[in-house]
Amino acid sequence: MTTIRLDEAELCPSRGDRSEAVERFVDPREFQALIVSHRRMVRENKGAPLVRGLRDLDTGEIFLVDERRLFEVKR
Repeated sequence: MTTIRLDEAELCPSRGDRSEAVERFVDPREFQALIVSHRRMVRENKGAPLVRGLRDLDTGEIFLVDERRLFEVKR
């Protein structure tokens, strides 16, 4: 298996546009679906404790979830 490492600059060419990114809280199930989706996502730390985030590299959208709710989801 070959692993290719890409620099963050290559993954997100519009890094300067972060302030204009649309942020929204989503349901824990939707957040879990985003994690395993085929969308190009990276972890987005917002600095707030107990908040997890994902940023879509193609659209710039940021999806947030309360960490406590994320781990309470039953299958």
